[in-house]
Amino acid sequence: MSKQFELNQRIYRNGDVVLYQRPDHKNPKWQCRLHVPGATGYVIRSTKSADEFEARRYAEDLWDELRLKVKSGGALKSKSCTKFFDNFKESYKSAAPSERRYNDVCYNLEKYILVFLGTEPIDTIDTATISKYVEWRAKNYLRKPPSNNTLRTELVCFKTFMDWALRRGYTRNIIDWEPPSLDKNRRPHFTRNDWSTLTRFMRGWTKKGKSGEGGGKYRERLLLCQYVLILGNTGMRVGEARMLRWKDIESQQRYTAEGKKVTDFIFWVHGKTGSRDVVGRNEEIGTYLERIWEQRKAELGKEPKPEEYVFCHRDGQPIVSFKKGLEAMLKAADVLKSPEGGNRTAYSIRHTYATRRLEEGVNPYLLAKNMGTSVKMLENFYGHTTNRTNAEELTKTRRGGSQRELPRFAWEARK
Repeated sequence: MSKQFELNQRIYRNGDVVLYQRPDHKNPKWQCRLHVPGATGYVIRSTKSADEFEARRYAEDLWDELRLKVKSGGALKSKSCTKFFDNFKESYKSAAPSERRYNDVCYNLEKYILVFLGTEPIDTIDTATISKYVEWRAKNYLRKPPSNNTLRTELVCFKTFMDWALRRGYTRNIIDWEPPSLDKNRRPHFTRNDWSTLTRFMRGWTKKGKSGEGGGKYRERLLLCQYVLILGNTGMRVGEARMLRWKDIESQQRYTAEGKKVTDFIFWVHGKTGSRDVVGRNEEIGTYLERIWEQRKAELGKEPKPEEYVFCHRDGQPIVSFKKGLEAMLKAADVLKSPEGGNRTAYSIRHTYATRRLEEGVNPYLLAKNMGTSVKMLENFYGHTTNRTNAEELTKTRRGGSQRELPRFAWEARK
């Protein structure tokens, strides 16, 4: 190893975590090499970041997960997707809604998707792989290029397989992708009146979960309602919220331009555009998190560990989808249908957040950065804002400093 290469490496965790940059690249992204006690060999991954702090955070988070995996009897290195296909077929046979659906999913996986994935380790498949598959599929066909409808069907099968892998613990990546609608209309969001109706309805609906009327579904309803409220006040993606851990939450205090002391909640999320900080809209987010924290604490008889998922089953595994529960709740609240006639989904909440924040005059650049998207995307889907609208944002100043204060459910990033 050359001296130049050695100068570009950082060593942590007594040598188990090594960050390094390739010296022959301009603005290179950090790579990581991980060794886990009790396992042979190394895991080498790109952190996908040129920022050393973010790269270290990614590497140490991955090392923690690998260490837990090895301690639980798992293998350090993951098998390829094709190695899991037989297990998937056996498991999905009883879970598929119909025999036809089972045959369709297995056919599409075997015919195209697994051919594309090849020997790719299952825990490296992420949302970016979807885009690569679409590009590959456009050039690989028998008689004619696949239609949008055909691609949609295949991608649903792709996601079915990856959701199964997530539930089994073979990967930590959620395919944060919703099958494209066959029409090109914008996804329905919530009007102000409908959002107000929903939030009022959720209070009583959650309480009814304790009684026979609610079928004893208090825990399920409590988590679902906090999930909706957190999405509605952060704009994070569905997959980002589902993979959120307690250690990813921080808070800090600051002073507004009027001199008022407020608390911001900041989430370190992992999604299809990489990892980023998401700043919550208001202090009430702390209340939503506290409700989940206290519920989990009562279940365990002790405080949840920092590594635990915020939205988890009783056994600690992440809740893959709130789809059925959300649809039932929206229907019960009579807000399932949008004025345009389409059904609202969890993705509608993110769109509602973007729409409201733009209407309130938030700078589109700052909003796009917080949401992990682009200004162009915001303008295309949510309309335009002007400098006149953003006058307060453009002229605001901060008084005093910023003091970090962590609540019980938040942990500082490792130093």
